[in-house]
Amino acid sequence: MTYEITPIIKDGLPGFANITTEPFLKIGEGYYYIETNLRKNWFEAYETCRLIGAELITFETIEEWKLINQYLVDMKINDVTYWTSGTDLGNTGDHVWFSTGLKITLDEIWYPGEPNNNGGLEHCDELCYIGYGFNDRNCLYNTRYICEAPQPKTAAFIVW
Repeated sequence: MTYEITPIIKDGLPGFANITTEPFLKIGEGYYYIETNLRKNWFEAYETCRLIGAELITFETIEEWKLINQYLVDMKINDVTYWTSGTDLGNTGDHVWFSTGLKITLDEIWYPGEPNNNGGLEHCDELCYIGYGFNDRNCLYNTRYICEAPQPKTAAFIVW
């Protein structure tokens, strides 16, 4: 007796492949995990993202910034702040994306007057309430966070 497995093809993948992007959701071209309950300081948030194979979010384009903000509005989870990978821990006043080391060049995302290093203690960057923009804050402040997964890799396989 011979058996033949006839896979169900969905989105180009065999049904038995059982491939998922959880806990990440696709927004635009990226994959993100948005913490909606727990609040952590910047270091704990970064560690948590790394444990799931991601980094704190880095906004590479204004389009990505707008997509994430719109998602937060649409899901009605825009009434809090979220840690990003932005920081000036390496050199006060020079804000970079910690995940890439690149300078934050999207000047239009900063709330007016930010970053200001209030009290000499603000070195980690957060996405603030929608409409308020980007802000630097004390890294020990507990807030929510957004993790960004690397782009998925394409793999080819043969099923006999």
